Amino acid sequence: MSAFNIERHPDGIAVLTFDLPGEKVNKLTTPVMAELGSLLDELAQDRTVKALVVRSGKPNGFIAGADIAEIRSISNAKEGEELSRKGQAIMQKIEDLPFPTVAAIHGACLGGGLELALACSYRVLSNDKKTGLGAPEVRIGILPGFGGTQRLPRLVGLSAALEMILTGKTIYAKKAKRIGLADEVTHPETLLDVALSLARHAAGSQRPQGVRAKRPLPLAVLESIPFLRPLIYRKAKHSVLEETLGNYPAPLAALEAVQHGMVHGQAAGYRREAELLGTMAVTDVSKNLIHVFYLGEALKRDSHPSPVRVNHAAVIGAGVMGGGIAQLFAEKGIAVRMKDLSKQAVGAGLSAAADIFVKRTNKGIMDPREARNGMDRIAGTVDWEGFGTVDLGEEAVVENMAAKKQVLAEFEKVAPAHAIFASNTSSLSITELAASSGRPDRVVGMHFFNPVEKMPLVEVVRGKGTSQETVDAVAGLSRRLGKLPVVVNDGPGFLVNRILMPYLGEAVLMLEEGNKIDEIDDALLRFGMPMGAFILLDEIGLDVAAKVSAILREGLGDRLPASDLLPSLVAKGFLGKKNGRGFYLYLHGRRGGPSPLIAGQVAKRQPSPSLAPEEIVDRAVLLMIKEAALCMEEKIIDRPDLLDAALIFGIGFPPFRGGLLRYADSIGAKQIVERMNRCAERYGKRFQPPPSLVEMSRNDLITQVVGR
Repeated sequence: MSAFNIERHPDGIAVLTFDLPGEKVNKLTTPVMAELGSLLDELAQDRTVKALVVRSGKPNGFIAGADIAEIRSISNAKEGEELSRKGQAIMQKIEDLPFPTVAAIHGACLGGGLELALACSYRVLSNDKKTGLGAPEVRIGILPGFGGTQRLPRLVGLSAALEMILTGKTIYAKKAKRIGLADEVTHPETLLDVALSLARHAAGSQRPQGVRAKRPLPLAVLESIPFLRPLIYRKAKHSVLEETLGNYPAPLAALEAVQHGMVHGQAAGYRREAELLGTMAVTDVSKNLIHVFYLGEALKRDSHPSPVRVNHAAVIGAGVMGGGIAQLFAEKGIAVRMKDLSKQAVGAGLSAAADIFVKRTNKGIMDPREARNGMDRIAGTVDWEGFGTVDLGEEAVVENMAAKKQVLAEFEKVAPAHAIFASNTSSLSITELAASSGRPDRVVGMHFFNPVEKMPLVEVVRGKGTSQETVDAVAGLSRRLGKLPVVVNDGPGFLVNRILMPYLGEAVLMLEEGNKIDEIDDALLRFGMPMGAFILLDEIGLDVAAKVSAILREGLGDRLPASDLLPSLVAKGFLGKKNGRGFYLYLHGRRGGPSPLIAGQVAKRQPSPSLAPEEIVDRAVLLMIKEAALCMEEKIIDRPDLLDAALIFGIGFPPFRGGLLRYADSIGAKQIVERMNRCAERYGKRFQPPPSLVEMSRNDLITQVVGR
């Protein structure tokens, strides 16, 4: 079946509709590109066509991009370069058509989809929040390869183009219009009519040339004078290296392609773009990032759809976390009651929710009317009135089992029998909590990560008595909220915190041995962690980290490094970023350097020589690998790829490494065991590899063994 349909209007306007059969989204696969090339050749010879509108037949998307499966299969640089050249040739055919072209864009317009839109003469966007434009190629370790590095800067200006290309971020209609990427913005219902009107108006005219963005005069001058442009490139390179620490080569390659084309001309830029795409596509970083992309897609798919639908929810506990959860429910159309013990606490939760709505409105993700409607769905309360209709209660009170059991008991007195009780606990046993319930099959963990509006993961924690129906309902709700659910079984710290806390604990021990805060954090940042261990402890809150560590030590024993430093610091008022007193200095919430006050609080252990960066990384990460292997062994989670996904989307384990166990595989189980044994000799038995890891070392492949 054909992916394209052409409708010819009597006035000479043709409409090309892209609707890839059997797919939810349009993708530019090799067969699709071949068909499009042939159609463009026919249209170029058709003297009756005066203008062309390109639209999607999919209800919620324009073009999602190229076929990532084809990119993943590239085995050598020449193959990748050739794929790029073919794509460039098709886009050039669009640009070279002897009549104007208008892209009518509703929904996702990403990667190759954006490059197709750039090849058109004009772009009309719907103002729907689903409509987003982006060049996300760097997020899978490559760069725009169908001409995007050349056309985008010539359309929107160098700075705006580099922001999109080097970060891979999606922009929405409001910003697209401001930077000149959209010529018109209209309602979805009138999108085709506006595109047709623009096509009729443009018929017979030449393709517009030059930058269409309205830029400040100093920026326009800076971008237009060739000998001043290196200032922009240097600043962009500095920003990339500051953000990636050199771990992601694709943004630098994309920057090189843009600069090459601006210096040597567009044709030379296309050639360099293709060469660099071929080089990037075969890197381990690209293969790992594509692996992570597929992990995310797998978590989005609902393999066990539930008939249970949550229409009314409650959030019990109106702190920053509770306010974030309530905002998320409300944004997705769920009416929510937010309860706490005092009006002041409820007010703080409502304020936290309102702040998130304002941020999302300012970014163009939603309009003010949608934000107002969302806030209207949140009702604050200090009593249990109105809980008789809720389908789910999300508990987000203090991390204390007695407090959570009391909330559960009170909830079950007023909620309907079918209502699910979901706890946001990060470490307390769901099985123990459910033991105090009259309906333990409806008690489950629904652990969001902070900040709720940014972190994609939700741990769905199954207690021993939790029903499959409840698990499926909460996993389905998580997807409806736009989150990525990973189902785990109950155990100390569940999955993510169980693996994270030994990592943080080892960093604290290294500090007590005389190593410096910034040296430890720098080594971990250069390894690829999104935050150093002490930055993360400050973000979590030293009081929270101390409490979670104490709870986990009861279950993990000596595997979790023991230290009195965190409780001691908490007792002296060091709580981290939230009160400006942590391992780092803070001024108005902005982090400075390491706090000199900490040194006087550290009761040093037997001092050791200053550790090399690789030794710091080994000590911290080897404990994570050990705990991950034990989680697989104890069936906390049943698949190694899901474990990797949980750590990537929950704590930001370096995506370019493909996940913790994939990273361990890249080293080899034999090497892992040898390193653990060396650390055990130097630093203690917590590093001793468990028998399962020793067995893995005989096969030298971790995921094949732990994934059995």
